[in-house]
Parts: sequence; structure tokens; C-alpha cells
Amino acid sequence: MFGTKTINGYKAFSYEVSKAAQLSLLKKLGLGYPRTVVINHTSQLLRAVQGLRFPVVVKANIGGSGAGITKYDSVVSLRAAIEDNEISLGIDNTALVQEFIPARGGYITRVETLAGRYLYAIKVYTTGESFNLCPADICQTSDGKELLRNACALDAPKNGLKVEGYTPPAEVIQAIESIVQHAGIDVGGIEYMIDDRDGKLVYYDVNALSNFVADAVNVIGFNPHEKLVDFLATQALGKKTLQSINASLTQ
Repeated sequence: MFGTKTINGYKAFSYEVSKAAQLSLLKKLGLGYPRTVVINHTSQLLRAVQGLRFPVVVKANIGGSGAGITKYDSVVSLRAAIEDNEISLGIDNTALVQEFIPARGGYITRVETLAGRYLYAIKVYTTGESFNLCPADICQTSDGKELLRNACALDAPKNGLKVEGYTPPAEVIQAIESIVQHAGIDVGGIEYMIDDRDGKLVYYDVNALSNFVADAVNVIGFNPHEKLVDFLATQALGKKTLQSINASLTQ
């Protein structure tokens, strides 16, 4: 119905399904991101890597949880993959050729947002070889403590990833809020890391289909689902109506 409020509407979804659009937004906002060339045919690959530092990754424009990402350590290995017809550019025949970023400290940072504002952040520790960094699938804290079994997806990949709560610097929080506000994302996550080669901060993923971290109370100290429910209720009912309902429940 026309005029119906939509959470993470068309604008947000358009960024969710296009990594190229995400990078365009980051560039518009003056924020750092990995050096990237966008292609739409495998014949453009060898030219695309000229000037990029190896290793590089070829990343499908539409993907998720590491899907459609392949790492190449040299021009030789990339050329062999092209000749063997091993490279798929994804469903929209578009891909990003991107420098592989070695993460300083061995972790990436995932920031969750709600209503265009910072909600919480976590550090996700990785070997650097896995591209599936979905924090909802992580079942171990940074000190090795196993999280509640029912908080982890039963089919979650056990890649030995670890997670811990973290508060980013104020300027990073401000930048992330600017990203989600410009992208029209009501609830979502932004991922970034520090490039170990030069110490620069790079944002590399904008998520409008977000999952909260498993066993959040133990990891970040509160349950973000409660804040999400309050936000959804406010959007559906209006603030005054929601306050009236809450008041009646406490009587």
C-alpha cells in the first residue's frame, strides 16, 4: 500500500545487492576502501589487476557471507583460472577485482546499527583465509569460551573464529552512521579493518540484511533484539501509541 512504512526499503536493498554501489557510496563520503576495479567480463581481468598489489580477490557484485570470493596470489594463478573458465562473475555478470587486505591484529570489526545510529561493535578474529565472517555463525569468544549452544546456528561453519565486544573511536562511529543514513538502512551492519601494510582504515562491506551476534549478552553486555523490537514497535504503532501500551502493561 502506498505510504506504508518499510524497514530497510528499496534504497537500502539496492546497496545490499551491489558491492559496487557500496564502494561508490564510500567514495562519495570520502571514506577509505580497498583499491578496486569493477569489471563485467573475464576478458577485463588481467587489465584490471594492473597497478593493484597482489594478492587480489575477485568478488561477485552480488554475494554474501563470503560467497563468490576467490583469492589469487599472482598473475599466473589468475591467468590459469581465466583459461580454465573457473571464474564466475555472479548473477548480474559484474565483479570487483580488489586488493586483498591483510587485517592488522588478525581481526575485522563489525558494527551494527539501528535507526541510523550506532548500536554495538565486535571484533571478529580470523585466519585471513576465510571470507565467511558472518558473526551470527561464530560460536566462540576471544578467550576460547564456548557460547551458548542454542545461540549459534546448528549448521554454522566451525572455522575457529573468535569474537569480542568493542567500542570503535568516535570518528569511526560517526562515519558509519553517515554510511547507513545515506544508504537508507534502518538496521544493518558495516565491516571495516585496518590495512596492516599502511595502517589505513578501510570499509569493505555494507549489510542491510543483518544478523546480531550469537549470545549477545555474554559478548556485548546486552540483548540487541530488545532494542530492535522496540524500534519495530515504534515504527508500526507510533511512539505515543507504544508509550500508552507500555503504561497500561505496567499498571
